[in-house]
Amino acid sequence: MSNDSSDSSHSKEVLVGELFCCTRCGFCCQGETTVSLNEDDQKRMLAALAISREEAEKQYWRVTGSTVQMKTVDGHCIFYRRHGCEIHHARPTRCAQWPLIEQLGDPDNFAIISSSCPGLNKSLPHALFCRYFDCRNKSGQR
Repeated sequence: MSNDSSDSSHSKEVLVGELFCCTRCGFCCQGETTVSLNEDDQKRMLAALAISREEAEKQYWRVTGSTVQMKTVDGHCIFYRRHGCEIHHARPTRCAQWPLIEQLGDPDNFAIISSSCPGLNKSLPHALFCRYFDCRNKSGQR
């Protein structure tokens, strides 16, 4: 008869803060492109900025066909400031998810992302990080 009980290290509940704690360093805000904004992102941003869609498109967004992205200025997202994201409370979903994305399952991606993101818990080996991250995703927590 097999023993299906898992050891205590496998059953430990891990909080998001144990995997990642944002330092608001802004490294993820750097680049010549930004994330695409879904309809909910757009609505949330418009409400937070208290502006019309037309004004957002003129000042803050780059619209290409049906794709809406935030503009970049000097190699970073238009909303990035020295203290971090100007709209952090209303940031796009993909920004809120970063860096806890499924690509962390790949050891090379994990190494690259963890080397550039000071908020990732570097004390966890990749395999353990992934086990906790996968458990968190399956439980629906974010």
